[in-house]
Amino acid sequence: MDPNREFLRVPAEKNARGEWRHAGFEIEYADVKLPICVAALKRRYGGRIEMVNPYHYTLRDTQYGTFKVMIDFQFLAGSKLKSWVREYGLDGVLDEEMIERIERFLASVGESVVPYEVTTPPLPLHALEEAQTIKEMLRKLGAKGTRASPLYAFGMHINPELRSVDVETILTDLRAFFILYDHIMEWLEPDLTRRITPYINPFDTDYRLMVLSESYQPTMEELIDDYLAYNPTRNRVLDLLPLLSWIDEERVRRVLPDEKIGKRPTYHYRLPDSRVDEEAWCVCQGWNSWALVERLAADPEALEELRGRMLEYLSVSPLSILLRDDYTAAVARWIDETIR
Repeated sequence: MDPNREFLRVPAEKNARGEWRHAGFEIEYADVKLPICVAALKRRYGGRIEMVNPYHYTLRDTQYGTFKVMIDFQFLAGSKLKSWVREYGLDGVLDEEMIERIERFLASVGESVVPYEVTTPPLPLHALEEAQTIKEMLRKLGAKGTRASPLYAFGMHINPELRSVDVETILTDLRAFFILYDHIMEWLEPDLTRRITPYINPFDTDYRLMVLSESYQPTMEELIDDYLAYNPTRNRVLDLLPLLSWIDEERVRRVLPDEKIGKRPTYHYRLPDSRVDEEAWCVCQGWNSWALVERLAADPEALEELRGRMLEYLSVSPLSILLRDDYTAAVARWIDETIR
């Protein structure tokens, strides 16, 4: 199969309850106004449009659930200015018209760097092609993607539901992701603007060494505490904060009381670009880079071999170049065999 044109299947398409797993997509773009975008979604999926405010629309009651279309700026999408005015008793200073003028000004300034975003409802894994349909809809409407401007650090975030919410699954997936990370980066080639901004920062070597160590067998509480100690931020290529908040929000909030975190039983995979204006680009490329992680996680023999090779080259700096070449070749062979 062609992993640049077709969606790879994952080994576990059902969750622990025997139901279809889901994955949500957040697709950032520029140049197509929100009412036009949500109207196009309605033509495809039916449903009912609601305007939360001029910078945030929803499409409800579709067969998949609720779509959201908004500017990726919570101060506007979440009507934060109005809340701030009420909270500080400034109603008599800033009336509705003045607030709307300020919001319009902020929107006009922000449009050059702040993306619009389509957020899909959780799509069942048998319907992932709908994400590609939405990408093509945006392209035909004239949307611009990551590479259309040096200022666009646009991403396509994927929120894959875990097959089972337990410490063994999370640890196995993390190890598989660390092993495949360099190859995924080389395949997806994230835009330079996104690489130099903090949004998709990689994990530190010390954290990877700890997780890859055979002796690291944490409880769920220990895994959460360790993750927060090394990664007290949303800005990771694979953000676990939504998942860990869903598991134990109080534990996460003790460390990050003010961070914006939407809790859910999914990973938040932030690495892929959003190249919606490129006809040759398929949403499946981003999905498939994650599907490889799940395939490796489901292959205990390969996972153990590659974990050992990676740990060896990360740990032994004088031989790291030779060991890295050996490890890289082994990973490449596994990838070639698994996508044949």
